[in-house]
Amino acid sequence: MPDGVAARGAAKAKAEKAKAEKGKTERKPDSIFTKINRFLHESYVEVVKKAAWPTWPDLKRFTLVVIVAVVVVGLWIAGLDSILTHLTKAIKFGTPATPVGR
Repeated sequence: MPDGVAARGAAKAKAEKAKAEKGKTERKPDSIFTKINRFLHESYVEVVKKAAWPTWPDLKRFTLVVIVAVVVVGLWIAGLDSILTHLTKAIKFGTPATPVGR
């Protein structure tokens, strides 16, 4: 290929690149109200159209599981608290306190 053909091809590519860059316009940043509106719209679409909601029997079963788990954990914490309270009282009152500095 002659050098003139390669040079014309490079010049053409350069001209097309410059034309593409010239066609780009600077986009203004979105205002806060536009961002809020977009967020609310996308949230609505996500909740209404895309989310998979549980059926009523599933919802009742899941609620029961959560209530049972909360009661079990509460009883576990109450038991540990009771044991540690009795242990602390036994240690505190089981040995005579010695005054500091005497």
